[in-house]
Amino acid sequence: KSLLLLLWYAQTETADKAIGRFIADTTKSSLARAYGTEILERKTKVGISQRAQALLTTEESLRQKRRERMKAISDEALIELNELTFLLMAKRR
Repeated sequence: KSLLLLLWYAQTETADKAIGRFIADTTKSSLARAYGTEILERKTKVGISQRAQALLTTEESLRQKRRERMKAISDEALIELNELTFLLMAKRR
């Protein structure tokens, strides 16, 4: 699950394909594959405000904001990492 989450945070086409291949691999546990499916389905949970906000910035600036924010280790930093990742996901759509 941790590796799947890491791939999700990467927010690249290559990472999405790797998650897809994992989900399709029936030799993997059904729980892990279900988690992979859940991660890919997060794209459908990107809201209108996130899409609008993503339009106001570039993909690279969102990636830079995530790098800067993760210099601090805290619950708030992790929450903001997730928020920025959703914005990045909205930008990639």
